[in-house]
Amino acid sequence: MPRSITTAAVALLVLAALITPMQRDLFVGDETKYGQVVREMRATGAFFLPTLTGMPFTHKPPLHFWLIDLLTFPLGVYSTWAFVLPSLMGLVFLLWLLWRMGGPLAAFVCGSSMMVWTSAQSARMDVAFTAFIVLALWQLERFFERDDFRALLWCGIAIGVAILIKGPMAPVIAVVLFGLEWWRRGRAPRGNYAPALLAMIVIPLLWFIPAMILGGGAYTHDVIVKQTVGRAIASWVHNAPPWFYAAHLPASLFPWFFLGCVAVAALWRTQRFLINWIIAVLVPYSIMSSKLDVYMMAMIPPIALLISRYVGEAERRELVERRRPAGWSAAGPAANLIANALIALIAMAAFLLSPTRIKGPESALIRLPEVRTLLIVTATAAIIAFLIATRASLTTSTIATGLVPIIAMAFIAIALMPVVNDLVSTRPLVKALQQQQVPPEQIALYAAPYLWTRDFPREYERVVYADPEMLAKTKPPVIVTARAHANEIAPALNGYHVVTSLRMIGKWFDVYRQ
Repeated sequence: MPRSITTAAVALLVLAALITPMQRDLFVGDETKYGQVVREMRATGAFFLPTLTGMPFTHKPPLHFWLIDLLTFPLGVYSTWAFVLPSLMGLVFLLWLLWRMGGPLAAFVCGSSMMVWTSAQSARMDVAFTAFIVLALWQLERFFERDDFRALLWCGIAIGVAILIKGPMAPVIAVVLFGLEWWRRGRAPRGNYAPALLAMIVIPLLWFIPAMILGGGAYTHDVIVKQTVGRAIASWVHNAPPWFYAAHLPASLFPWFFLGCVAVAALWRTQRFLINWIIAVLVPYSIMSSKLDVYMMAMIPPIALLISRYVGEAERRELVERRRPAGWSAAGPAANLIANALIALIAMAAFLLSPTRIKGPESALIRLPEVRTLLIVTATAAIIAFLIATRASLTTSTIATGLVPIIAMAFIAIALMPVVNDLVSTRPLVKALQQQQVPPEQIALYAAPYLWTRDFPREYERVVYADPEMLAKTKPPVIVTARAHANEIAPALNGYHVVTSLRMIGKWFDVYRQ
């Protein structure tokens, strides 16, 4: 396939990622939480010590929030673009790195991974974190290959920036990979490691030392003991067994799980650095107590590089030998066929599924004409990609396979985003609170999402995020709580009745009024 076609496919990925922010609100969970952090940064001018409801925010380092805060000045506090541009810039940087390391097909495979592509349109910092890990490990490979201590310095700088973006897993991955490469090669370059180590340590300390001074001992203990050590060995959230990621790989690598397995099996002897990279991500995260699927994003770039090199070797072998491929070279097209067949079958099964078999609000969702059209579009795209994979080159079938989920997600962004906002943003909750017609400062939220919409009424910034003691003492006219947590404030709810119930991100929330 001409290089220009692959280049156009990469450009299409980036352009498609620009559709969603035009319509969507921040989603309930981390995004609305980050929205509150940035809102407080703007209100208080906090820099080294961001806060959440007035308390120091210890969950994440501040670099991502600094970027969003700067973007809110030209774009506004309630602009989705201000929150997602850092991730979109991270996507472009990540694809550029993959292009430099493995060509346009590697960039396309990485960018069309659903975890990467969807995260690039979110307020989360995972894509930027992954990009700086890729930069660090690319420079680490050059260091081993060339004994280049300037590359090691760049590795240390990239790790330091990654720590400021999301935390200490970046040096863990780099150190594990360094050890694996040292063991594999039987040597490590001799020279001055101090500049790289200093860069890795000093860059995050430029923030953390002032933050410790401002936050005091309690803040320092929370960051180091609870958020870092606690999440690693005895997490109170997202706890899962060691095999969690291995079991979730088909979804984490979608749609590249099958082709990725083929590439690993075909190249594990010759591409040992990339195999070690995968191990350096999978093993430490599997040992950690706290687990989330998105942590596996750091494993997608080496998979993309393996797939790109596998496809290139398979097609060169076919061109030179002038015969149909055999062995692992023949397994690539089959992997794409399986992926597209599964997507088509799932979409068709969902289309044919009777809504009466689905319980809850989802039964009404499946009846929507837009959802029915989405299933038809997805199945059609997968069938076309399947047919392409039966006759075209491996590069062509790989691009066709990667475009199938992008087409489906782009359709959602264009036709279904208002529905998505009602399902996973706080827009329904804001409307419910407005209907109560009480001053915002007389509304208290407990175990409820932080409020954020693109057209957010500024007076609702005065809504109170309360604890049980505050609720019992102040008795506000309106209380909102997650239904699952209502028992925690049962005494405070005496004399209240439910006036509205709504469902967000699959959970029920109740609005109580005196």
